[in-house]
Amino acid sequence: MNERGAADFAEASISIQVDEALAKVLDGSLTPEAERPSSARSSVSLEPSGSLLELRIIASDVTALRAAVNSYLRWVDAILDLLNRVDEAVPGP
Repeated sequence: MNERGAADFAEASISIQVDEALAKVLDGSLTPEAERPSSARSSVSLEPSGSLLELRIIASDVTALRAAVNSYLRWVDAILDLLNRVDEAVPGP
């Protein structure tokens, strides 16, 4: 706690429920970002478990937490959107 009684960090947990194959794709796609964050103000851990992908974000302050949450949610959205577009464009068997 700091002198104002506030926590010295901010934290968020996000659970993403998709089918197991998509959870693996998301984990593989997001791992490089989590391993080499663009800022020292936040860190992310990824925990895949079957069809669930858990993201735990710890940041030095609420502003850094918001930025990290927004980035990861946008990346997840972009990955899922790309996969849907590929599925629509490629004829099935």
